[in-house]
Amino acid sequence: MKVLQSFLKEKETLLGIAAAIAFQLIFVIVWLTGYDGVYDRTDQFSIGIVNNDSELGEEIVTELNDRDLFQITVYEKLSEAKEELDERNVNMLIHLPDNMMEQLQNSETVSINYFINQSAPTLTKQMMETAANTLNNELNQQVRENINAQIADKIPPLIAAEAPNEEMEAIIREVASQVVDLVQENTQVNPLNANIEKTNDKEGFAITMVPLLIVLASYISAMLISQYLQITNGKLKQAHGRFSLFFGRQIINILLALGISLLTVCLMYLFNIDLDYSFISLWGFQAILLFSFLAISQLFVMLFGNPGMIFNIALTATQLVSSGAIVPRELLPSFYFELGKLLPATYGVNSYFSLIYGGGNLGSDLKHLTIIIGVLLALAFTIQIIFSIIDRFKNQKATINS
Repeated sequence: MKVLQSFLKEKETLLGIAAAIAFQLIFVIVWLTGYDGVYDRTDQFSIGIVNNDSELGEEIVTELNDRDLFQITVYEKLSEAKEELDERNVNMLIHLPDNMMEQLQNSETVSINYFINQSAPTLTKQMMETAANTLNNELNQQVRENINAQIADKIPPLIAAEAPNEEMEAIIREVASQVVDLVQENTQVNPLNANIEKTNDKEGFAITMVPLLIVLASYISAMLISQYLQITNGKLKQAHGRFSLFFGRQIINILLALGISLLTVCLMYLFNIDLDYSFISLWGFQAILLFSFLAISQLFVMLFGNPGMIFNIALTATQLVSSGAIVPRELLPSFYFELGKLLPATYGVNSYFSLIYGGGNLGSDLKHLTIIIGVLLALAFTIQIIFSIIDRFKNQKATINS
């Protein structure tokens, strides 16, 4: 019993218990609120359309716009649309070829191209492929209805002319339309063929988990480094100045970012992760990403000491949700979507999709990471200035009291 009491009297024991409780609460609250209603927000997906057909294509585009299933963007040129798809500005691209009605009238099968960028979260790829097949089935139904109407309207004029009155003519047309519908339903005619083309494709399931794996491992590593450096900082503050310790800490962060990132990259090569960039490019990016995690995780332990780890636990859950590593960002609540723009994990996940699959805009992600690092270091330095002023004030007060 005395041993138990001794444990409970130590603040580290209480901190560990608090951290465990916080971990449970934070992950449950963040994940359940972040992923609630995911499938209700599929209308936030963006679909690009290139329409080269002025007749049937216009009808299809109008129908898709009216149904409001997705965010629709119409492009004039296929090359421009493919660039937008490659940079993940749209989730899927539909190309409607020209002369579709003419081909259908000649009993030819028309192929509609559905381009799906594989440089995206797994759920996005799966949902887009499902959407392509569903849309194509619905378009086939729409085309069959149009063909039926045209056939019914082209009943030989002689038959209509020989009808004794307008009522009989209407009956003939109705019967003809029903006969055509019956034939179409029983023969299951699908005039439109779905040609699904997967861009930036890579084989293997393990590779799809790399963005989540690397981001999670990097941030957990940064949390641990920041915690133990803060403990060391506390032991050395009597022997060294606050600013000397701060700059020394940043040098250690840089060296650790380079060293641990080198290990990360070597492991990826060891396990044959096929990448579209050179070893140096991957190493450099991973070092910047890890340093950004070190910069953000050190803030809270600088402010609150070891209890600051609870805030880092909250950031772990928040970044996993808001980064799009598990669920596409388009399906997240607006709060988490906007919050993700401010956190480095979002740009880490985006960049790893680009590094592994290709596409994307790696330069833009690096720019955002650089800005985040600059802001975080400025905040950390400001904290040191504030604490330095507080220390000076305490020393002056102690001198006066003595």
